[in-house]
Amino acid sequence: MHIVILAWLYIIGTMSLTFGSVAGGAAFFVVAGIAPVVAYAWLALRRHRARASVREEQVRARDHADAGGDQR
Repeated sequence: MHIVILAWLYIIGTMSLTFGSVAGGAAFFVVAGIAPVVAYAWLALRRHRARASVREEQVRARDHADAGGDQR
C-alpha cells in the first residue's frame, strides 16, 4: 500500500507544479494529496488499534479462564 501512497503523492505533486501560483499549487497539494493520505493513515490506525484491543481481550479471557481451576 505504501507504493500506492507514494505514487498518489507523486502525481498530485507534479499536478501542483503546473498551477499558476505557488499558493494555489501548495493548497492543491495539501487538499488533494496530504489530506487523503492523513485520512487513510488515521483510519488504518483506528482499525489496527481495534484489532489489537480484540486480541488483548481474547488473551485476557483465556488467562481468566485458566485461573479458575487453579484457585479451587
